[in-house]
Amino acid sequence: MQNYQKILTDVLEEAKKQDYSGYSKFDALNSPILRRLSFNNKWLRLIYTQIIKESPINIRPLLKVKKSINPKGIALFAHAYLFFYESTNNPEYLNEAESLIQWLLENPSPGQRHLCWGYNFIWQNTIFLQDEFEPNAVVTVFVGEALIHAYRITGKDKYLEAARSTADFITQDLPVLHDDENERAIAYVLRKVDGIVLNNQVLTGALLAKIWKHTGEKQLLDIATKQMNYTVNRKTDYFAWYYTYPKDISPIRHDNYHTGGILDGLLEYYEETGDDRYMEVYWKSLDYYRKNLFEQDGAPRWMNDNKYPFDIHGSAQGIITFKKAAKYNQGYLEQAEKIADWTIENLYREKTHDFAYRNGRFMKWNYSLMRWCNAWMVRAMAQAIG
Repeated sequence: MQNYQKILTDVLEEAKKQDYSGYSKFDALNSPILRRLSFNNKWLRLIYTQIIKESPINIRPLLKVKKSINPKGIALFAHAYLFFYESTNNPEYLNEAESLIQWLLENPSPGQRHLCWGYNFIWQNTIFLQDEFEPNAVVTVFVGEALIHAYRITGKDKYLEAARSTADFITQDLPVLHDDENERAIAYVLRKVDGIVLNNQVLTGALLAKIWKHTGEKQLLDIATKQMNYTVNRKTDYFAWYYTYPKDISPIRHDNYHTGGILDGLLEYYEETGDDRYMEVYWKSLDYYRKNLFEQDGAPRWMNDNKYPFDIHGSAQGIITFKKAAKYNQGYLEQAEKIADWTIENLYREKTHDFAYRNGRFMKWNYSLMRWCNAWMVRAMAQAIG
């Protein structure tokens, strides 16, 4: 654990030196060159995005992509500092966390009724196109989680009030794609789309449950439960989830980090509400996750049927998920440590105090992405040492 703490400190210090600014996995369209050459065509935008994110060499500087600050990355860094403060009682870590959260509060997505955030790049995927800083559910959830974490540590009402505003964004602003007596599903973005992103329902549901814990508003808990129901009811008979419903909307099948995010949300719902209705699914799905999305040595598989590449985000997610599970079954702590040890040995770059993107069968993506690599890993490691 001492090794973890030294690496965590070094990576945090290096990220701070860079003002938490860097490249992002999906930031290809921040290139003015590629924007012009896309001719406003979805498929060209998608092709450029895929080429850049799959390139084993970071060619972003050649395409004039500038480093920038990712709001989701800032939320992850803030979370890391808050966890680190809880384990060390070092006020410097709390001060830095609050400074990062203040930046988020001063830089929400513009022109919106409620507090919300989006990515710092133009993002084209198979389901939608998002403009730079256009808000979406997932980035807003991660900021909301950091706000609740800060409120629970400091007791400052401004953090709870801001988190409550994110609940209004989730429940009032995002389009509702499905709603009946028992289930509810919302869009990822501020427009109706063809596919429902399954982890999105659980992430937003878990945040609503946390906000309900402090406000007591029954409507928030009711919506949270219906959104949880939607995703749980679409598990496979072997306790896994596709990325979307219908499943053919996205090429992503049973992947590592989206699965881990669903598991975390199910457990957090139980921890916030005391309602164990999803716990049988949780434990069976956690077993599937361990057996099918990690190698024996702790390397994170890309998908259940395709182990390469070993992506840093899968490492971070695995550490977080198994560390959380270890509160209830200590046997999972060994799995979390195994993943951390593999990641440090294979992806940590000691000279530059950062983490590499990923390893393939025959090559390594030996460059770092600020949010995808470093923010996620410090968030994971700060929780691991707690």
